[in-house]
Amino acid sequence: MDDIQLFRILGSISRKATTEMNGLVRDLGLDNNLFLYLLRIAENEGLNQVDLSNLLQIDKTTLSRGLKKLEILGYIEKRTDPENKKYKQLFTTIKGNEAAKAVANLESDYVNSSLKELNQADKNKLAKILSNIS
Repeated sequence: MDDIQLFRILGSISRKATTEMNGLVRDLGLDNNLFLYLLRIAENEGLNQVDLSNLLQIDKTTLSRGLKKLEILGYIEKRTDPENKKYKQLFTTIKGNEAAKAVANLESDYVNSSLKELNQADKNKLAKILSNIS
C-alpha cells in the first residue's frame, strides 16, 4: 500500500466515524459536528473560542455558527472573561452537561465497538503512529 492509499484510509475512517456519530446524536440536535464542540466545552469548561478553535482545528467562522446553535438549543452559555473583556468563556448549561454525558457514552460505545478487534499492544502502537502523523 502506498502513502496516498494509507492517508485515504485514515480519511475514510475519520469521515465514517464522524458521520455515524452525527447520526447517533441527531435526536439531541447535535449533528453537523456540534457534538464535538459540546464535548470539548464540557471537558474544558471556561475555555474561550480561540482555544476551542485551535483544539478542534476548525476556522473561527464555522465555530461561531456552531456555538450560536448550541446557545439556541440551551446547551452552552458564554460569559465574559473577567481577565480579558474581549474574550467570552464557554460553559455548558445543566442541559448541556446532561447531553454531553449522553454523547460521551455514545462515543465510548462507538469507540469500543470500533476497536474491539485490537489488543492493548496494538492500540498502543496505533496511538504512537497516529501521534507521530499528527
